[in-house]
Amino acid sequence: MPSASRVPRSLARALWSAGAIALLMASHPADAFPTQPVRLLIGSPPGSAPDVVARLLAEPMAASLGHPVVVENRPGAGGTIATAAVAAASPDGHTLNVSGCSGDSITFAFEAQGRAPLALFKDLTPVGRLLLDHWLVLVPASSPVASLSDFAGRAKAASAPIAYPSTGEGSTPHLQGERLARTMGFTALHVPYKDSPVNDLVGGRLSYAVLPSAAGIPMVRSGRLKALAVLSDRRLVALPDVPTAEEAGLPGYRFNGGLCLWAPGATPASAVQRLNAALVAAARQPAVTERMQALGADPTPFDVETTVRYVREFATESDRLRAAVFGRAR
Repeated sequence: MPSASRVPRSLARALWSAGAIALLMASHPADAFPTQPVRLLIGSPPGSAPDVVARLLAEPMAASLGHPVVVENRPGAGGTIATAAVAAASPDGHTLNVSGCSGDSITFAFEAQGRAPLALFKDLTPVGRLLLDHWLVLVPASSPVASLSDFAGRAKAASAPIAYPSTGEGSTPHLQGERLARTMGFTALHVPYKDSPVNDLVGGRLSYAVLPSAAGIPMVRSGRLKALAVLSDRRLVALPDVPTAEEAGLPGYRFNGGLCLWAPGATPASAVQRLNAALVAAARQPAVTERMQALGADPTPFDVETTVRYVREFATESDRLRAAVFGRAR
């Protein structure tokens, strides 16, 4: 039997290894996050509202997280390319999606394409709401229409359906473009785009679009597009001369969207909370707030629990609206 002063070398090595591992685990806990760059996948093209907002938040979020935050555009198919990639990613919080809070690109856009949808809170879960956005009815600057009622009259008198774009079948611009046509009594032709439809809209190859203010306001200010109405309960400070849809003759016609940050469904709660804290801190920076407000968006970030409640309520309301317009919900 060995004496207390003479420990076998094999046992000593084992004890040293165990001690080293314990020290390493203490300095790098299992739930440490992040450990590498964070990617924000965007299911719409550069210049779209999710893209603009993601790039605005990336730098301050990176400063908070201590790792780079990289924005990657994967447009097409109503946002489902990006959401499917995030759902299939390792659930460690390093691959995320910025898209609408109603979950259109997670569920309905898949169903609209005849594909099996992802599931809210299972395949993807919300990390936090980024902002509340406002939506505009837009026409080319060259269009002769000067008001929403004038637009409706010309659209109803057209000899063929008038075209409007979206980011894909089942996307929110698709829903809102069709909703406007059915409410005002004209026939529209939906044209889904993988890339930005702005050039075709500016050039008059499309007749109108319903897009979020973050994407539309810069084009209105540059004189390339005209805004006929905002689908909110109030006018925008950034576009004070543009009436609400209700003021323009559509009582009760409103829609506000929201952008959320999404993670794979099995992402650890600790990583979700860490990401949410970085998101909230970034969105509250004065420079970020000022820029969002200039784009007509309300930077009102939510904590995780409030975001979950908001997403559930928004998804329910989105289903109701979708059933009214398309005759089906998800």
